[in-house]
Amino acid sequence: MAKQISELNWKKRLLIISYQNDGDQIFIKTTKFISNNKCEIEDRNLQIVFFKKFKNRNFKIPTFIKSKNGIWLIGYDGNVKDYSIDDSILTRLFNLIDSMPMRKNEMKHDKC
Repeated sequence: MAKQISELNWKKRLLIISYQNDGDQIFIKTTKFISNNKCEIEDRNLQIVFFKKFKNRNFKIPTFIKSKNGIWLIGYDGNVKDYSIDDSILTRLFNLIDSMPMRKNEMKHDKC
């Protein structure tokens, strides 16, 4: 049974990637970003959820996606903090998260 993304509120920050095919640049560049930044992603308590053709085995598609492709950053509070239609969000992702008030407390315990 697929869960609501909101079940992760206050537990995880989310990076949601909506794409159509595994050959799409947004998918390729995001998977490369993940493999190159595992420690930084884990340190920021960031869970990454892919929706291929608006489907995911574990989660129902959030309403804000509205049949769009792109990448969304969702904060602990469940609100969209940033969005890009392409992979450009990845270049600013860590700086954006690090500027969030709750992250400033977490940074005292950086692991990377």
